[in-house]
Amino acid sequence: MAEPKTRATRIERLLPWLWHWTIADERIGGFRSDSFAVETADGLMLIDPLPLEETLQGGRGKVSGIFLTHGNHQRSAWRLRRNLGAPVYAPAGVAGMDEEPDLLMDEQTDLPGGLQVVPATGFQAACYLTFTHAAGTGVLFCGDLVCHDPGGPYRFPVQEGYFDPAGGKEDARRLAVLPLTVMCAAHAVPKLDGCREMLQELAQD
Repeated sequence: MAEPKTRATRIERLLPWLWHWTIADERIGGFRSDSFAVETADGLMLIDPLPLEETLQGGRGKVSGIFLTHGNHQRSAWRLRRNLGAPVYAPAGVAGMDEEPDLLMDEQTDLPGGLQVVPATGFQAACYLTFTHAAGTGVLFCGDLVCHDPGGPYRFPVQEGYFDPAGGKEDARRLAVLPLTVMCAAHAVPKLDGCREMLQELAQD
């Protein structure tokens, strides 16, 4: 899927070391798309990055990695790789991408910055990422597993053939046992606490 034409007009600091920006994505009917950046000892890591207004680009340190949780989250990855020289990491098993990732990642991959891969069974060629800050806060970057309609509850995606509900519930159960507090999804309002409880509730529906 091509890079969105819409650019985010602000970056929100969720935590001193965790950044978030969002757009109404014209490629998916104006539904929200979300991106994140986490500051680590190895530099700034971008997760499913979307385009930013030029005035917001730069100034937050060296970008050391660009991570895609799904093969269809290419978004601004290739342009940023050319501009910043940062490698692109994509889930193992992806195919048909616009350009070749620098590295395919699975749970055995040693990622920079302390990021870790959790395999996804609810999707094909996808993964989840976790990060634990030195202060102990655990963050889940869960890609498309969790969505959020305006004014509605957190939910699983509904695209038939793209998401397997049984596999998604199993993913939620596996993730809910990890020491995670913050939930960062690719199409949902970030959740700064109660990540595990929210996953447990989804797994029971």
